[in-house]
Amino acid sequence: MTTRSATVRFALVGAGAISTQHIEAIAAVDGAVLVAVESSSTERAQAAGERWAVPWTTDLDELLARDDVDAVAICTPSGSHAEIALAALRHGKHVVVEKPLALTLADADAVIAEGRRAGRLVATISQRRFEPVMQAVRSAIADNGFGRIALVIAEGLYHRPQSYYDSAAWRGTRAMDGGVLMNQAIHMVDLVRWIGGPVASVAGRVATIGHTMEAEDTAAVSLRFANGALGSIVATTCAEPGFGQELRIYGDLGHARIVGQEAVEWSLAPGAAAEPPADPAGVDASDPPAGSLAPATWGTDATGHIRQYRDIVEAIRTGRPPAITGEDGRNAVEIVVAAVEASETGRTVTLRAAEE
Repeated sequence: MTTRSATVRFALVGAGAISTQHIEAIAAVDGAVLVAVESSSTERAQAAGERWAVPWTTDLDELLARDDVDAVAICTPSGSHAEIALAALRHGKHVVVEKPLALTLADADAVIAEGRRAGRLVATISQRRFEPVMQAVRSAIADNGFGRIALVIAEGLYHRPQSYYDSAAWRGTRAMDGGVLMNQAIHMVDLVRWIGGPVASVAGRVATIGHTMEAEDTAAVSLRFANGALGSIVATTCAEPGFGQELRIYGDLGHARIVGQEAVEWSLAPGAAAEPPADPAGVDASDPPAGSLAPATWGTDATGHIRQYRDIVEAIRTGRPPAITGEDGRNAVEIVVAAVEASETGRTVTLRAAEE
């Protein structure tokens, strides 16, 4: 599974807004280099290639056939992620898939299976796990700082104007966008499962309220974890002007409330060592200087991607699994798919965790 060279050579597929974070991350990480870009848009492919001084193409097969590409970063519309990942894996490339891994469980499972068959890394972008405050939450759980967790609550109250959905034909569709849970709130879905553990069942409602679009823009989801705890995920793109994402954890020995990247409430059991960072951003000495990255895209700059790419590059070079695997991406997709099914049927959906 290790790469054939000391430097991991990346190609980028898709040159839309989020691609900047990937390119900046690759440029910032020791042992990584961008060698080519591809986009279905000639204008975007050429602009990215010229800006970053690498060859560009509009032919995916041509890109995947290159011998100087070890890994492919996939930044295309969500509904195309699985198809491109499968093609890259079949060409012997590692794949880094911008969230979500896929829009269906069948596609997610196919990507994971192909990665195993090919002996190549499959990683899903979920950069929020690398935030210092989220690392502190995980440490607190390991220290039993919350005691037995009873409730995990996540809120993603975003705002997207109608012009956002009108800006590209794929936005707001079920087949290529997936809706607010799959597109915007997938990070919160991942964090809730990462903190609460495997999810046994999902109930909820989704609706399209504030936009002209096919998929949902609002969702209220109820979870039951395999360990008996309960969870809630609320998300919308109708919350003008948009609010910081919030995560709350309640146990019988402690609790935490995280707004954005800051712990605004933090109380742990006596003796628990974990503490939230004094600096919410938790800048690493090897992070790029403040102001050197491109402006944030919908609130996200490349800082989190840089941290995750450091892990991905090390995983490829050593042959170990990445911190966030294809299976992690699949688990988040499973919850979203179940939430939509629960809304459509009015029934609680049992997940794999309850069957194992």
